[in-house]
Amino acid sequence: MTILMQARALLESLTSGWVDVVYADAIPEEDKDKVDQTVILVRPAYDQLEDYGSDSFTTITRHLNIQIFYKVGNELDYDDLEVKLYKALQKNGYRVDEIKGRLIDIDTSQDYQTFIVTINKTV
Repeated sequence: MTILMQARALLESLTSGWVDVVYADAIPEEDKDKVDQTVILVRPAYDQLEDYGSDSFTTITRHLNIQIFYKVGNELDYDDLEVKLYKALQKNGYRVDEIKGRLIDIDTSQDYQTFIVTINKTV
C-alpha cells in the first residue's frame, strides 16, 4: 500500500465522526462544489532522500499535503479538532511540519485548513 493510501486510511480512522469523506490525490469533479460535507484531501507534496553513508541513502522523508474543507454552516470547534488530529498523527509516526492557517474558499465559502506532515521510512 502506498504512503498516500496509508495516510488516507489513517485519516479516515482518526476523523471518524466529524469528517464525511477522505480523498487521496484529488477530489472527484462531481464533488468539488459540494459544501454540505466536511472533506479531507491528502496529496503527496515531495520526498527527501536522507541519511547518506557509503554513497547511498537509508531514509526517505515523505511530505504530505493535507487539506480539510469544512462543511458550510457546521458547529465544529476547528481549533480543538485540528489539535486533536495533529496529536493523533504524531502518535502514529507523522510530524506536523507546517500549518498554513485557516482560510475561506472564495468560490464555496468553506473554511479550510492546509498543513504538511512528514513521515520517515527506512529503506
